[in-house]
Amino acid sequence: MMAELTRLWHGQLVDELEHMDAPQFWQQVDRLATHLKDMQLSCVAVELDNGLLWLVVDFALMQAGIVSLPLPAFFSPEQRQFALDKARPELIIGVVEQAKNAAQNGIEVWTIGSESIALQPSNLAAPEHAVPQGTQKITFTSGSTGQPKGVCLSAAHMFDVAASLVSRTKVNAPKHLCLLPLPVLLENVAGVYAPMLACGDIYVPSLASLGFDGARLTSPQKLLATISEVEPNTLILVPELLKVLVQACASGWQAPSSLTFIAVGGAKVAPQLIERAHDLGLPVYQGYGLSEAGSVVSLATSGAAGVGEPLAHVRYEIRDDEMIIKAPTFLGYLGEPNTQSQGFATGDLVRMEYGELHILGRKKNQLILSTGRNISPEWPESLLLSQGPILQAVVVGEGQAFLSVLIYCHEAVDDAQLEALIDATNAQLPEYAQIVKTLRLNAPLSTAEGLLSANQRPKRPAINAHFSQQISQLYQE
Repeated sequence: MMAELTRLWHGQLVDELEHMDAPQFWQQVDRLATHLKDMQLSCVAVELDNGLLWLVVDFALMQAGIVSLPLPAFFSPEQRQFALDKARPELIIGVVEQAKNAAQNGIEVWTIGSESIALQPSNLAAPEHAVPQGTQKITFTSGSTGQPKGVCLSAAHMFDVAASLVSRTKVNAPKHLCLLPLPVLLENVAGVYAPMLACGDIYVPSLASLGFDGARLTSPQKLLATISEVEPNTLILVPELLKVLVQACASGWQAPSSLTFIAVGGAKVAPQLIERAHDLGLPVYQGYGLSEAGSVVSLATSGAAGVGEPLAHVRYEIRDDEMIIKAPTFLGYLGEPNTQSQGFATGDLVRMEYGELHILGRKKNQLILSTGRNISPEWPESLLLSQGPILQAVVVGEGQAFLSVLIYCHEAVDDAQLEALIDATNAQLPEYAQIVKTLRLNAPLSTAEGLLSANQRPKRPAINAHFSQQISQLYQE
């Protein structure tokens, strides 16, 4: 695949400091790949911000046949150390600013264009478990209920996904703007590999220049200004970023007319939010995927409420309402036996309607009310989160007669206004799935407290335990 890309891709890569055309990029990749191969490494951790440096390192490791371990900046120190302890890379590639007195500490500085990276020995012992044969990248899942797992993926699997995305979207030679962290598999595969296969240009500004502080978008105006300046054809968003664009458009921001395809994924999106985006002229299409499937399983190309049909390379079945991926399968979790002989049970509840896949929620999250009703909390949650002022919502009610919700919203919203938003949501739900009681949070749920996963999904057992007294009070009133 690398040879094919080298031959076919003739685009350019751009960050806020410089740009590289294809010959310049492949030259830098060849130089670094040769050097890393000479070091006889088996696994390398990558701690770099979005930018040209990240892309050169990513492809150099692939060309050298070295396992890559991307470490997102939003990982907590504990998550970072857990990933390092599991994979035991021999080398950590980071920014030079972090490598004080580099030469004295045995840290090599490598120049790429006008920038530099630090090649720092990790001094970690050899791993206890061998990485599955064929592994090119280890991506750690969010760990929504416990410690994250290292998903081992081959290069062929990731490029199968990318090729299917190019075929599905039919966007040729796109100008793609990366808005999500590149260590996140979705942006890596769908935002880099796919545009390259489509002979496109890729813009990779640093996350700070986009207005991010860690995982949080603290300056939406920077994000919007970059979109306006770059005038991309394609974007990839998580639902929270889609809400930012929708609210901006509703407030008068004019999205570039260049936009032709905006994919949104990472969590369930309320149909109303998709419809609102379309009404405002945003070409938004919902997708579905998971790390174990190489990031994307299906992607819609119409304005329907579902997530489209599975991509061409995916073989699947729906067993007891659960999506089972038959092929291609990932190579296993790092340090665990591979148990995928019958396919990978995703834990996602789905249904197929007229060839369109609909995501109902997570099997393990399903709430069973005392009335005997089974409800996926993601259903009312997605509707609540489609209301602009509501920033976080976690529905509870296991074993109870009705549902309640923990909500964090803008401080400017008073209790009466919040109640009106919940009433508007309930009007879209059957009686058994409506919200009856509300616990308004004074502060947002956070990863630091262990209440959110790295990709901002609620850790439900931890939330139930943390707020057990308050939740219990809801059902005693």
